[in-house]
Amino acid sequence: MADKSLIMTFLNEEGTKTNITLPGVKENISQQEVAVVMDTIIAGNIFSSTGGNLITKHSAQITEKNITDLVVR
Repeated sequence: MADKSLIMTFLNEEGTKTNITLPGVKENISQQEVAVVMDTIIAGNIFSSTGGNLITKHSAQITEKNITDLVVR
């Protein structure tokens, strides 16, 4: 079983990077969909960081963590 997360990196008003991670991202998410979500976050000004408001997109990546359940008795 694999667990995928979307990590979106923004630059804030101080020019430092801030990450927002969304777990459980769908398999076929597109670059365009991610860009729209990031633009919406910036435009809505719903998150801030210690360096101020998020002002621009920096990067995004999808990480995958493999999970193996073990039966222990």
